[in-house]
Formats: sequence, structure tokens, C-alpha cells
Amino acid sequence: MDPFYNTRGAEHLGTWVSRQLSSPWYRIARPSPIGPKITAKLSDGFCGLNVIHVSRLPFEQTGKANWTALLAVLHKRQLLAARTPPFEPAFADNKEGVYVVEIDGVSNVPIESPSWSSLQTRPLVRHGSTACTVISRATLITLLSLSNARCIFRHSGAAGHRAAYASYSGQWYIDWPLGAPAVVHFAAHDSHALAADVYPASFERRIDKCIQMTAGVVVAPESSEFKCAFPGRKPPGIWLLEYQPKGFPAAHGSRHLYNMMGGKVYEVDFLFARGDADEGHLPFQSVRLELPSKETGQAATFCVPWKERQVLAYSMDCLPWSPLSWSVHRGLRDLLIAFSKPTMDKFRKRFAQELRDIVHQTPEKLEARGWEPQFIRESMPDIVFGSVMAGAGDSGDAVRIVTDTALLFWDGPMSGLDETKFWQEQLESPSDDEEPFTPQMIIALTKCFVLEWSIEFDYQIYHDFPTELLFG
Repeated sequence: MDPFYNTRGAEHLGTWVSRQLSSPWYRIARPSPIGPKITAKLSDGFCGLNVIHVSRLPFEQTGKANWTALLAVLHKRQLLAARTPPFEPAFADNKEGVYVVEIDGVSNVPIESPSWSSLQTRPLVRHGSTACTVISRATLITLLSLSNARCIFRHSGAAGHRAAYASYSGQWYIDWPLGAPAVVHFAAHDSHALAADVYPASFERRIDKCIQMTAGVVVAPESSEFKCAFPGRKPPGIWLLEYQPKGFPAAHGSRHLYNMMGGKVYEVDFLFARGDADEGHLPFQSVRLELPSKETGQAATFCVPWKERQVLAYSMDCLPWSPLSWSVHRGLRDLLIAFSKPTMDKFRKRFAQELRDIVHQTPEKLEARGWEPQFIRESMPDIVFGSVMAGAGDSGDAVRIVTDTALLFWDGPMSGLDETKFWQEQLESPSDDEEPFTPQMIIALTKCFVLEWSIEFDYQIYHDFPTELLFG
């Protein structure tokens, strides 16, 4: 009997039914169905691609196999939503690497279906009622980081391990019963519909930057000389921050994750938190930062000398640009937010007003990016203002709105978004709160906003998983 008898059709494999190997009529035993070989890590990207375009909902036919849903929300190229004129076929033809999708039948723009048909294949494994591909735990953690996942349920006990992660593009579930294989499930959102989605169809994510932020490593974009890792969250007490060149190999915590992902820890500097700090013998020009500690309701005090403040300022300027919030190393988030908060608060209201004003002034530019016209004019200005003023949150939608609005100020190359000079200049010579905004200033404050709205992620999550998992 064929063990895959009910998993070979389009109902189960989606578009991958066309990739199946044919079997001659005289062969009794049929080969196992094939599926994608899915790999993802810092050093290799997602299946060889570092830049991936992510959508919130699937844009092609999916099957019951969960990996078909994942491949339908990850795309090689940018998607543009064809809503109303003036979106014409020529608009897409003039944009290299862009394809247009149709939403709710409101446009006659032809659809070019996204495809991962060039992926390497592997035989699928039958588990329960589904046909699974096999992925590594490094791939799973990369996908969680890529999709901006956060843990909403986790339980380990005598019966095994279970966990659930909510992400921007769907729900992840991991089930590892005692004595059985670990199985990963992914389900696209059922709370949204394409016809009612007012956001651009897709946005860009970079695999290397997602992993670096999850591991707590900031890398200067144009120079390999600055790669700095951050310490984890500490117990209550007084800690002295020390910059240690090439100190990451001796650190505990995210070093193991960074190694697992293909990172070179021996190239990375480290901000070491020394726990035997003496308040009476602190370095000259040290400042005190109050950070969250491992104990709820208690703070950890970090004493930061001048050199380390320069490192923090440079790290803020080198934060990578992202249209979506990060699944971030909490030690990095704690330190950089505490360092940047006085400056951010000084400019926050004017910054929020600048963003609101430009939405009112140039709605047609946002329409060209794929935003729904009525949403731009009626709701977007107030959402932008309120999100910035809130100071923190966990809405990926709000982050997409603010970051796309901030790009209206920027007319330089996209590569220039990854490094600014604002935070270093503010450290050397703080400006007053009436200083006119420049594009660099807008971008620097927007990256700080993204960090404020990023989600803490457990960088030691790899302890929860075996080295290989079934992806059903």
C-alpha cells in the first residue's frame, strides 16, 4: 500500500504537485513525493537569498502541508497591490524585479504568480496525516526571526515540549512529544483578507540583519572593523560596562546562537557588564543607565564610561534599516533604548508631527508604494502620530506605517539608511529641541522607534529543539 496515497494531490501539496516525479506504469511501488529543501541561516540566507520579500497573507495556492503556506508568504521579488488606476501593466514593466498582484478583482493587471520552483528538492517524510520536509533548528530560528515571531505559549514537562509563536505572517506551533520526532507547523493568518488589506502587498527583510539583531550583534554596514555584541539582561545591582575588542568568543549567551547561524564570533567585539563595580571608583565621565533586570519590578544600574558611550552612539547610528520591528536580543534593546531615550523624548513630539504632516502633504507618493488611498487620507496621519508618541508597542502594522512614511523624506540610496551620524553628533554636541529636521535625523529617529517597538526574543531558544525537525 502507498503510505503517501492521500498526500500526493494539489489539495495537500499546492503548486508543488507539478514538481512531482512521474512513475512508469509498470512500477508497483511509487517513489516518495518530493518537496522543498528549506535552509536558512545568517551565512547562507534563505535558500541562498539574503533579501526576501514577505507578505502577511499567501499569494498563491497552498495545500494542507504547512510548508506550502510558508513558501506562499515568502517571495523572491517585491509584490505591488494593483488596486485602482493609475496602476497599469506598464508600471510593473518599468520596475525590474517587481511583479503585480490583483486584489479583489479590481484591476485588469496580469498576475505573475510567485514561485519557488528553482528550490532544491528532497523526498518528503510521512508523519501522521501529512507529508513533511526536514529542517534544522538553525533554519527554524531564522524563520522565526524573519517573521518577527514572539513566544505566546511554552511548556516543557514529562510528556515533552510544546510552544506557540505569533508572527507577522502567521502562527508557528512546535510539538515535540517524548520519544517522538519534533514537528513544526505554520498556519497563515485567518484574521485578515486580501480585499480588506490596506497595506502594500509585501516588504523587504534581510536574513543577515534579522539574525544579527536576534543575536545582539551590531555590524557597521561599510566597515568590517566594527562588529559589537551586547550583554544579556542582568540581575539587580550595579554593573560597569566595558568595551572589549574581540571579546565575544569569551562571552556567554548569544555567542552559541551566532556560531550556529554561521557567524564568526572571533571577529566580534563585546560590551562586557562587570558585576563588581564600585560606585566610589567609577571611571571619569561615567553616566548611569537604569535598565530592566531579571527580577520583575527591580532595575539593574549600568555605569557607562565615555568610551562605551561612544560605542553605544555608534551602534545606534549603525542599526540596520527595517520596515518591520525586530525579534531582538533583549540586552541590546535594553541598553540602546536606555541610552537613546532622553534624546528621543526631546524630539518625539516634533518628529511625530513631521511624519503626520508629510502624509497629509504627499499622499500620492504613498499610493505609489501600494497603500490604499482612502486609508492614507483618513487614518494614516493619526496612526503615525499616535504610534511615535506611544513610545513602545508590539504592532508590526504600526511599524510598517511609520517606516514607510519616514522614507518619504529620504532621496538617497537605500544602502545609506543603515548608517547615520546623528547619535554620534548628539553625544559630542547635543542640539536643542528646535533644531530643523534633516533626512538623516528622521531616519535615525525612525530606527530608534523601530527598536522601541521590537519584540524580545530568547536567544537561547535552541535548547528547546533537536537538531532536526519535521516541517509538516
